[in-house]
Order: sequence, then structure tokens, then C-alpha cells
Amino acid sequence: MKILLINPINPSYYYRFGLIFPPLGLGYLSATLKKHGHEVKIVDMNIEKFNYKDQNYTDYDLVGISSDTVRFPWAEYIAKRVKSQGVKVVMGGSHPSVDAYNILKNEIADYIVLGEGEESFLSLVNSLDSGEKEPKIGGVGYVSENGDVHLSSMRFISDLDSIPFPDWDGLSVDKYNWKSYGKRSMSIISSRGCPFDCEFCSVSQLMGRLWRKRSVENVVEEMKVLVKKYGYEFLVFFDDNFTVDPKRVINLSERIMQEDLHVNCFAFSRMDEIVGHEDMVEAMSKAGCKMLFIGFESANEEAMKEFNKKESISIAYDAVRILKKYHIDVFASFILGALSDTKKSIKETVRFAKSLNSLVTEFSILTPIPGTRLYKKLESNLLTKDYSLYDMTHLVFKHPNFSPEELRKIFVNSYISIYSTPQKIFTVGLPYLKKLIATRKKYSKLQKQIESLKA
Repeated sequence: MKILLINPINPSYYYRFGLIFPPLGLGYLSATLKKHGHEVKIVDMNIEKFNYKDQNYTDYDLVGISSDTVRFPWAEYIAKRVKSQGVKVVMGGSHPSVDAYNILKNEIADYIVLGEGEESFLSLVNSLDSGEKEPKIGGVGYVSENGDVHLSSMRFISDLDSIPFPDWDGLSVDKYNWKSYGKRSMSIISSRGCPFDCEFCSVSQLMGRLWRKRSVENVVEEMKVLVKKYGYEFLVFFDDNFTVDPKRVINLSERIMQEDLHVNCFAFSRMDEIVGHEDMVEAMSKAGCKMLFIGFESANEEAMKEFNKKESISIAYDAVRILKKYHIDVFASFILGALSDTKKSIKETVRFAKSLNSLVTEFSILTPIPGTRLYKKLESNLLTKDYSLYDMTHLVFKHPNFSPEELRKIFVNSYISIYSTPQKIFTVGLPYLKKLIATRKKYSKLQKQIESLKA
């Protein structure tokens, strides 16, 4: 079959700062489909011109659209345009996986791939190719000819080594120009899932709490491709939790050094996976790790319990101390607007963030993403279901202590408070400002694209 895979525009503030990496999910799908003889084209609307209104979709047998919650409005616009030309639409990604019934019932898509798609999507494509329109496949939802919605359970892959590396050429990786520490950067994933169940996070629902890992050998082979074939000097590990297994991280770090890859890395971790595992941190540092993302979330212990973080802020300073000892920078993330938050507690969180003196500090507003336990808790208190506002910078539910305008102002002032300090303004603040100015023209075009989708 001839298949078009589309990654819609991402309106998040990360992307407005130019933090754009390839849609690895579509890369994995493309590699899997091509391996089995199908013809695939990937379009990433974030890095290439693609007017969805003017496309002739009848050139394809099937169009797949990937989407999380904040991008779902754009995915819906595209899907309607594709379907108007009589071409079948398959949706996948975090949002379609948790809102499949409504999407199918409202005829936005013909099929939904639920959970991880490499095996399910391939089975669906093969079934459609053989003329079977209502296949009984795990991880696939659809509407039957009599109008009934058929949903199966989400599908998760246990042997991650069985999945081919992403279709790097199909992803046109040369068009992605993000630099970390001045070095060309590319993304990679070495594991899926997270054993924790934070209330605000959809990972445990979408990817499963059963953490699954690729073998060290498999990861290193992909790293070799990215470093030696494509010339990347910095790899961003987008694992939901890279340091779940400290022994594996140490083994991987040792292999990186043995292979003499000379590559720097960034990854996601937790406070309690740093404290008590100094040997892991030392190994990561020697192998080239430059920064770790840590979700400190709040200075309010009540909020930490509310989030179900299952760790205490009391170990935060120890975690930062260990990382700085081994010259690993800290990307510190905080959430404002816990149900227990007040103006006083948020001020304490901002003071706490300052005291950590991390290289990068990020704030977000608590957002009930569909599929999370937080969403179920707050569904009756939502102020809007305009998913374009679910970008972690807007308050979208009735908060007991803040209006949307109040919390938005606090959110902005929190950033100003962090990055206007003397020690930050020249090292991080001004470079960020320069980056924003340099990308303003580019992202004013992005905003016009977004508005054109709405029209």
C-alpha cells in the first residue's frame, strides 16, 4: 500500500523556541511498514511547507495522522480534509489512544491505533491491503458498517529490539537543526513506559507502567548510526524515565566509552534515582552526559503527595549536589497550580527553584491531559475542551484558589523571577532572549499556519 504519515503542527512553547526533533513514532512506523514492502512518505508540518487544504490525498491508499492532545485540533482539521476526498484515515498517538470512542463515533477517523503502533498498524495495513475492512486486530479501533464502535485493548510491545530503527532518511533528519551545547542534536529512545504513576502524567496509561528496555547492544548500534553515519554529536534520550535501572545505565555508559563514540547526551530522570546511585551518575558523566531533566515539581509536600510523585523534596539538594559534582547540568521542572497551591506556596516553589541554581528552570501550569487520573478527577470542572490550550501554559479547569488570568500572570512572573537574576541574565537569560528574537519571524509564520488550519 501507499501510505502518507503526517505529523501536525506543534503549537507548544518548546517548538516556538525552535526545540524541534523528528517524530520518532512515525519514523518507527515507516521503518516497520517499509520492511514489509509498503511505500511510505512522512510529512512533518513543523519543518516543511505542507498546505493540507491543497493536497491530493487520492495519491495514497491510507493517511496516518499522529497526535497528542495539544495538536489534536490540527489533526482533526487534516483528517476531515483527507476524508472529504474519500481516503481512509488512521489516527494514532497519545490523544487518539485515550479518546478513541469519541473520535470514531464522530467520524473524525476511520481507524484508531491504540497504544504502541508498530505491530498494530502493520497488521491493519496488511488487512486493508487484502480487502478486509473490519479486521479483528489487537490495538485497533474502528466503526463497523452498521455504525457500531469496536475497540480493542491497547497494545504494548515486549521485545523492543524487534522493532527496526526509525526510518532516518524518511524523516529527512538533515532538516532538523537544533543544537545542544553548540553541537548538532538528534533524539533517540532506549526504553518505553515508566513504573511510576504520577497523577498528571499519561505515560503510565499510554505506554504502560511495565517499563521495557532495549538491549544495550541494540541502543549502541543505533547510536553508531546517528553519530558515524549522520554526524550527530549530541543525543537526546526521550525515554520517559532513562535511569529506572542504574546497572543498565552504567553498562550503556561503559559501552559508549568502549566504542569511542565521543557523543554528549541529555536524558530524563528523578531525584530518588540520582540519590543513592552516585556510581551511575559518575559513569554517565564519563560517557558524555551533559544534562539531566528532573521533575522537582513543587516545594509543597502536600502537592507532591497530590501528584503521587512518591518522593520527597527533602532529597532535592542532594540530587543537585551529586549531579554538579560530576559536572552534569540540571534541567529543573516545576508545576504551578496544584489543587493545594496558594500564592504563598507558589512563591515558596519559585524560591526553592532559585535556590537549586540549576542551569535551566522550567515552569508549567497543571493541566489535566485526557487519559490521566488527574483528568478523571477534574473532568466535571473543566473550563474548556479547546485542546489547543492544553499546552501547560493555560489553566483549563476551575481552580479553588486561582482564576486562569491570575495563574497565567504568576506563571509568567515566575520565569521573570528566575531569569532576571544577575547570575542568570547573562548565562541563560540573554541567550534565551536572543533565541526567541531569532525565531520570532519563523514562528510568526507558524502562527499564521495555525490560523490557516482554523479557517
